[in-house]
Amino acid sequence: MEYYKLWSILHSQAELKKLWSDAMLIGELSKRTGLTKDTIRFYEKLGLITADDRQAGSRLYKEFSEDMLERLLLIYQAKALGFTLNEIKQFVQDWGSHSMIPTDEQIRIVERKLEEISQKMQQLAEIQSYLGTKLKRLKHEVNLDIPPPNSNPRRLVNCDLPKSRFQKLH
Repeated sequence: MEYYKLWSILHSQAELKKLWSDAMLIGELSKRTGLTKDTIRFYEKLGLITADDRQAGSRLYKEFSEDMLERLLLIYQAKALGFTLNEIKQFVQDWGSHSMIPTDEQIRIVERKLEEISQKMQQLAEIQSYLGTKLKRLKHEVNLDIPPPNSNPRRLVNCDLPKSRFQKLH
Protein backbone atom coordinates (compact mmCIF):
# COMPACT_ATOMS: atom_id res chain seq x y z
CA MET A 1 0.00 0.00 0.00
CA GLU A 2 1.63 3.24 -1.11
CA TYR A 3 1.84 6.12 1.33
CA TYR A 4 0.49 3.95 4.15
CA LYS A 5 2.76 5.50 6.76
CA LEU A 6 1.62 9.02 5.89
CA TRP A 7 -1.99 7.88 5.78
CA SER A 8 -1.63 6.25 9.18
CA ILE A 9 -1.12 9.71 10.61
CA LEU A 10 -4.59 10.61 9.38
CA HIS A 11 -6.61 7.41 9.05
CA SER A 12 -6.82 3.97 10.47
CA GLN A 13 -6.24 0.99 8.21
CA ALA A 14 -9.86 -0.08 8.74
CA GLU A 15 -11.18 3.22 7.34
CA LEU A 16 -9.10 2.79 4.19
CA LYS A 17 -10.12 -0.85 3.67
CA LYS A 18 -13.79 0.17 3.72
CA LEU A 19 -13.13 2.33 0.67
CA TRP A 20 -11.11 -0.21 -1.35
CA SER A 21 -12.56 -2.51 -3.95
CA ASP A 22 -11.88 -3.54 -7.55
CA ALA A 23 -10.97 -1.06 -10.28
CA MET A 24 -13.68 1.47 -10.98
CA LEU A 25 -14.83 3.99 -13.54
CA ILE A 26 -14.64 7.71 -12.88
CA GLY A 27 -18.26 7.93 -11.71
CA GLU A 28 -17.72 5.33 -9.01
CA LEU A 29 -14.43 6.93 -8.00
CA SER A 30 -16.18 10.29 -7.77
CA LYS A 31 -18.91 8.86 -5.53
CA ARG A 32 -16.44 7.11 -3.26
CA THR A 33 -14.14 10.08 -2.82
CA GLY A 34 -16.66 12.93 -2.92
CA LEU A 35 -14.58 14.63 -5.61
CA THR A 36 -16.12 15.80 -8.86
CA LYS A 37 -15.32 14.04 -12.11
CA ASP A 38 -13.71 17.26 -13.34
CA THR A 39 -11.42 17.34 -10.30
CA ILE A 40 -10.40 13.73 -10.88
CA ARG A 41 -9.70 14.46 -14.56
CA PHE A 42 -7.69 17.52 -13.53
CA TYR A 43 -5.57 15.47 -11.13
CA GLU A 44 -5.01 12.91 -13.89
CA LYS A 45 -3.98 15.67 -16.31
CA LEU A 46 -1.50 16.98 -13.70
CA GLY A 47 -0.04 13.49 -13.34
CA LEU A 48 -1.15 13.07 -9.73
CA ILE A 49 -3.14 9.94 -10.58
CA THR A 50 -3.24 7.49 -13.48
CA ALA A 51 -5.93 5.41 -15.12
CA ASP A 52 -5.91 2.37 -17.34
CA ASP A 53 -7.81 2.51 -20.63
CA ARG A 54 -10.56 -0.09 -21.08
CA GLN A 55 -12.16 -0.70 -24.44
CA ALA A 56 -15.89 -1.42 -24.40
CA GLY A 57 -17.17 -1.71 -27.93
CA SER A 58 -16.26 1.49 -29.71
CA ARG A 59 -15.90 3.44 -26.48
CA LEU A 60 -12.78 3.90 -24.41
CA TYR A 61 -13.23 4.11 -20.64
CA LYS A 62 -10.79 5.13 -17.93
CA GLU A 63 -10.49 2.59 -15.17
CA PHE A 64 -9.02 3.63 -11.81
CA SER A 65 -7.37 1.22 -9.41
CA GLU A 66 -7.56 0.99 -5.64
CA ASP A 67 -4.16 2.66 -5.53
CA MET A 68 -5.63 5.71 -7.24
CA LEU A 69 -8.48 5.77 -4.73
CA GLU A 70 -5.89 5.80 -1.96
CA ARG A 71 -3.87 8.47 -3.74
CA LEU A 72 -6.96 10.68 -4.17
CA LEU A 73 -7.65 10.37 -0.47
CA LEU A 74 -4.03 11.32 0.20
CA ILE A 75 -4.37 14.34 -2.08
CA TYR A 76 -7.58 15.39 -0.35
CA GLN A 77 -6.07 15.10 3.12
CA ALA A 78 -2.79 16.73 2.12
CA LYS A 79 -4.70 19.69 0.65
CA ALA A 80 -6.74 19.95 3.85
CA LEU A 81 -3.45 20.12 5.77
CA GLY A 82 -2.27 23.01 3.61
CA PHE A 83 -0.08 21.23 1.08
CA THR A 84 -0.20 22.57 -2.47
CA LEU A 85 -0.84 20.39 -5.49
CA ASN A 86 2.77 21.02 -6.55
CA GLU A 87 4.02 19.75 -3.18
CA ILE A 88 1.76 16.71 -3.45
CA LYS A 89 2.96 16.05 -6.98
CA GLN A 90 6.53 16.19 -5.71
CA PHE A 91 5.67 13.58 -3.05
CA VAL A 92 4.24 11.32 -5.74
CA GLN A 93 7.31 11.77 -7.95
CA ASP A 94 9.84 11.42 -5.14
CA TRP A 95 8.44 8.28 -3.61
CA GLY A 96 6.98 6.59 -6.65
CA SER A 97 3.88 4.51 -6.78
CA HIS A 98 5.09 1.49 -4.79
CA SER A 99 7.30 2.83 -2.01
CA MET A 100 6.47 4.16 1.43
CA ILE A 101 7.55 7.52 2.75
CA PRO A 102 10.24 6.97 5.39
CA THR A 103 9.25 8.13 8.88
CA ASP A 104 12.13 10.61 9.17
CA GLU A 105 11.03 12.16 5.87
CA GLN A 106 7.41 12.39 7.11
CA ILE A 107 8.69 14.22 10.19
CA ARG A 108 10.68 16.66 8.06
CA ILE A 109 7.70 17.34 5.80
CA VAL A 110 5.30 17.91 8.70
CA GLU A 111 7.78 20.15 10.54
CA ARG A 112 8.27 22.25 7.41
CA LYS A 113 4.52 22.58 6.90
CA LEU A 114 4.02 23.55 10.57
CA GLU A 115 6.59 26.32 10.15
CA GLU A 116 4.79 27.59 7.04
CA ILE A 117 1.49 27.55 8.94
CA SER A 118 3.07 29.53 11.82
CA GLN A 119 4.29 32.15 9.37
CA LYS A 120 0.85 32.39 7.75
CA MET A 121 -0.77 32.74 11.18
CA GLN A 122 1.58 35.62 12.01
CA GLN A 123 0.70 37.33 8.73
CA LEU A 124 -3.01 36.83 9.38
CA ALA A 125 -2.63 38.27 12.90
CA GLU A 126 -0.99 41.37 11.40
CA ILE A 127 -3.78 41.75 8.87
CA GLN A 128 -6.39 41.24 11.59
CA SER A 129 -4.78 43.95 13.72
CA TYR A 130 -4.63 46.31 10.76
CA LEU A 131 -8.27 45.72 9.85
CA GLY A 132 -9.40 46.11 13.47
CA THR A 133 -7.60 49.47 13.72
CA LYS A 134 -9.01 50.58 10.39
CA LEU A 135 -12.53 49.60 11.44
CA LYS A 136 -12.27 51.54 14.72
CA ARG A 137 -11.07 54.62 12.86
CA LEU A 138 -13.83 54.37 10.27
CA LYS A 139 -16.51 53.95 12.94
CA HIS A 140 -15.13 56.90 14.86
CA GLU A 141 -15.06 58.96 11.68
CA VAL A 142 -18.71 58.14 10.92
CA ASN A 143 -19.85 58.87 14.47
CA LEU A 144 -17.95 62.13 14.96
CA ASP A 145 -16.95 63.11 11.45
CA ILE A 146 -13.53 64.01 12.88
CA PRO A 147 -10.36 61.97 13.40
CA PRO A 148 -10.03 60.14 16.71
CA PRO A 149 -7.93 61.90 19.37
CA ASN A 150 -4.15 61.45 19.16
CA SER A 151 -4.28 60.24 15.57
CA ASN A 152 -2.41 61.46 12.57
CA PRO A 153 -4.79 62.31 9.68
CA ARG A 154 -2.23 60.86 7.21
CA ARG A 155 -2.50 57.53 9.00
CA LEU A 156 -6.21 57.40 8.18
CA VAL A 157 -5.38 57.66 4.50
CA ASN A 158 -2.36 55.34 4.56
CA CYS A 159 -4.11 52.88 6.88
CA ASP A 160 -0.88 51.83 8.65
CA LEU A 161 -0.27 48.70 6.61
CA PRO A 162 1.51 45.91 8.48
CA LYS A 163 5.17 46.60 7.84
CA SER A 164 6.48 43.02 7.72
CA ARG A 165 4.29 42.13 4.76
CA PHE A 166 4.18 45.40 2.82
CA GLN A 167 7.67 46.86 3.18
CA LYS A 168 8.76 44.78 0.21
CA LEU A 169 6.35 46.70 -2.01
CA HIS A 170 8.08 50.06 -1.51
